Amino acid sequence: MQLLKQLSINLIFLMGFFSILGLTGCTPTLVGKDTTLYRNDYISEDTVWSGNILIDGTVKVAKGATLTIAPGTDIAFVRRDADKDGLGDAVLAVEGRLMALGTRQQPIRFHSAADEPQPGDWLEIRVDFSQEVHLRYCEIRDSAYTLHAHFTRGIVEDCTIHYNIDGCRLGQATFTLRNNLIEHNQGKGINFRNSTVAVHHNILRFNGSGMFLFENDRTIDIHDNNFYGNLDSLRLGDFYTGDVAVHDNWWGTADPEAAQATIYDRGKDPEIGQVTIQPAEQWVAATGPRDTLFIDPTWEFVTDGYVDADLVAGDGRLYVASWDGKLRAMNAQGEVLWTKTLGDTLDATPALAGGQIFVQSWSREVYALDAVSGDVRWRFDYSPSRADDHRQAGLLVIDDLVLVPAWNGTLFALDTMSGERRWSFSGGQPLRAQPVYDGENIYLASGDGTLSALGVDGSLRWQKSLEAPLLRAPALLPRGVAVVSREGQVVAYDQSGQRLWQRELDEICYYGAPLYYEGALFVATAGNGLWKLDAITGDVIWRVELAGPSYATPLIDNGRIFIGDNSGVLRVFGTDSGQLVTQYKLDREIQGRPLIWSDQLLIGSRDHKVHAFTLVEPLTP
Repeated sequence: MQLLKQLSINLIFLMGFFSILGLTGCTPTLVGKDTTLYRNDYISEDTVWSGNILIDGTVKVAKGATLTIAPGTDIAFVRRDADKDGLGDAVLAVEGRLMALGTRQQPIRFHSAADEPQPGDWLEIRVDFSQEVHLRYCEIRDSAYTLHAHFTRGIVEDCTIHYNIDGCRLGQATFTLRNNLIEHNQGKGINFRNSTVAVHHNILRFNGSGMFLFENDRTIDIHDNNFYGNLDSLRLGDFYTGDVAVHDNWWGTADPEAAQATIYDRGKDPEIGQVTIQPAEQWVAATGPRDTLFIDPTWEFVTDGYVDADLVAGDGRLYVASWDGKLRAMNAQGEVLWTKTLGDTLDATPALAGGQIFVQSWSREVYALDAVSGDVRWRFDYSPSRADDHRQAGLLVIDDLVLVPAWNGTLFALDTMSGERRWSFSGGQPLRAQPVYDGENIYLASGDGTLSALGVDGSLRWQKSLEAPLLRAPALLPRGVAVVSREGQVVAYDQSGQRLWQRELDEICYYGAPLYYEGALFVATAGNGLWKLDAITGDVIWRVELAGPSYATPLIDNGRIFIGDNSGVLRVFGTDSGQLVTQYKLDREIQGRPLIWSDQLLIGSRDHKVHAFTLVEPLTP
């Protein structure tokens, strides 16, 4: 019947129903620039897709035909709801073979064509009676059922499946799902019935149910996955009366009872089966899409002092502050454009804004320099204190103000054009952390343990006191701010100062700021640890080991977190997996934040050098 329906649709095409679009039969049409439109088409022979594909209606791959999708292909589905069931109608239907093998650098994308995409905008990739389906490094989003397969064999690996209604539906099928990230699906992350499945090394998070077993009479092998943040990690269907045993999965906690509580089985519904979980005690390594990276040296520049301050780049120039008292502007090849000698140690991160570069020195002097020429436009100085010994705070520019956290505990707000003091605030001595601004509050952390929230006019809105010094810049969260004390206490507050959560890391923490990214807070410590915490609850997701104590702020780029330490090792981990991707060893400590600029990775070090590297990604997975 489906074939007859398809033939009828194609006959309508031949009659010119879609003549205004220039379609003839089932020949795809080029629309726009480099976009090929398929509208209710039938693929009866081997076909390769590349570039941009737009699907309107149903595209069917016939039995005996192979659809190969090249790396980097973008497949968009037009939302139409002709049957008014609330779900989009567009389908890629496969009875032949489907080979969609992307790479990490060039993933294959399946998504809605709508300007404001929603789960259910298109229906599914429907696969029936196929002997081979292979999806690798695909992003699939905005669908109702993602991959809906029956009587089919397949592999899904290294894919990101998110923002759908269900992450997949498998029936009477044989599938391996490995190394996928399955998240933010409204219903089920993985859903199957009467199927032979091997599910391992996946991350399933923030779904309605991480995994749903409707019913099953076949072999299942579920191990070495990470489940967290789902309403139910694993749920048995209402008619699933058999027992299930899974092993070596992490269920978001090291507590066995709490792990079991994430399972919906006989313990919550006496009419269904029981799940035995045999949980892993901690995060399972090597989960989620796999990654490979190499770091190749490109150039290096030698200064006459430590390079602890974060490197700053903008307007085609790299700015380097060093303990030799010099601020340098360089180009992407490492050539010096200008040098300004400021007379004393520079270890505070400069601020670049409005054609000026702002920096403070150990002489308690603040300079505004022309970013192009290096000429001094104005200078400001402040009074000494007992804390004048090491580690100055970075500056922050907000509109026409540059904020200067001083050793003596005063936050100065200076006019960016004149250097005139507009206001000042006594935040507690010493100030060694850069303030942060969320558009409403300025957050200032002090070495006496005080966290202050200020208005842009310097007025105090609220203040909190911790028992240990705050030496790190706060991290902005969607609902507020998080701070880390020297003793490893992490506390999150909302914008009004109400405490959201608190977590004890029991590791000493110096200088490097925590970093928020995609619902998580990353914290590097002097206890050789890099922690990932849930930013909403403060729960520990994972902790990985560094080569040495870290005083540095991490950098996150392209799903990777870069962090240096005092053993001189730069390590790169997957932000989702926590897996070590690569590392590189320098001769001395790395205490500044890495920078990616002009297609290079840049790092300052206590070997007196600025190092530039090329990040090399292999073409194969």
